[in-house]
Amino acid sequence: MNKTPVSILQEMMAKKGTVPNYELIHDGGGTHINTFTYKVTCDELTATGTGRCKKDAKHEAANAMLTTIAAHRNYPQLPASPAKSPVSTPLPDPLPVSPRLPANVPFVNTIGALQDLCAENNLQEPEYFPVSDLGPPHARVFTIRCVVSNFTETGVGKTKKQAKHDAAKKMADRINNIIMDKLKDISMESSSQNNDRPDKKLNEIAESKYCVVRKLISSRKINLGVKLTEYHTIMRDNLDADLRCKILEELHNLIPDHLTLITDELITKKLSELQNLLSEANISFILQDLQLTDSNESSMMIQLDTCPPITQIGIGKTEAEAIFKALSHIISTLKLLL
Repeated sequence: MNKTPVSILQEMMAKKGTVPNYELIHDGGGTHINTFTYKVTCDELTATGTGRCKKDAKHEAANAMLTTIAAHRNYPQLPASPAKSPVSTPLPDPLPVSPRLPANVPFVNTIGALQDLCAENNLQEPEYFPVSDLGPPHARVFTIRCVVSNFTETGVGKTKKQAKHDAAKKMADRINNIIMDKLKDISMESSSQNNDRPDKKLNEIAESKYCVVRKLISSRKINLGVKLTEYHTIMRDNLDADLRCKILEELHNLIPDHLTLITDELITKKLSELQNLLSEANISFILQDLQLTDSNESSMMIQLDTCPPITQIGIGKTEAEAIFKALSHIISTLKLLL
């Protein structure tokens, strides 16, 4: 008959005229996930064992003691007992830890803040999925997953609402960090481009010439997952129906059908009208001279501060004609998108 670790230890100590001393040091805690811990003492050596029942714990303690005796006396490693006590129920995994906010920290509606952040950056609305519900009835721990575009974050709390707020906070922090990294890259790229230009005076002249129509963008919209195939739908749906109809009507009337004389005054006026119209939709644009060195013609670019940017180029014999063509192209594009 195979012997258990308890029997082996008992016989080993009996040959020395003593017996192992077992002491229950943890009685389970009184929950549905009870665990018991025994401490065994032999020859001034101690060892402990844990199990889902007292029998399992006692056998684990005896097995640990046999290993301790072998190591202490430099015995060869004892073979595993062929009659280990079966464990009817495995020990539970540790419960996830619910974060605790300090008492002096005010409550912030992170769920609403994340929703606003997604709207500002043309991201889909956050989705929340329950992951797990663990623990005894008086101390439940909930886990909820938040999904935005290709990003996933998990929140833990003592209530479903708390877990949802925790997931939303982690997601908002992640998106904000990505936005800051993108803005730093844009700033560094812009700074590098400016340093590459040897003649700063030309820049000053260009900026003063287009100061009426060029609006410097203080913050860039960051693309965090909008598909190009869906952009026209997202752009249209983000505008109020009445505002969209108004913008379309004014775009149709911005440039007359039969326009023969193109002057600098006319171009400045039309660009100003376009800027005022787009500002109602929170869109700005940049006018830039492409400065083609291998051509006698002028080339101008208009780029909208959308996400992704919309760019159109106009080429003409004069600068005014190039701007007019770029303006016509950008108006046609906006008509298609809206």
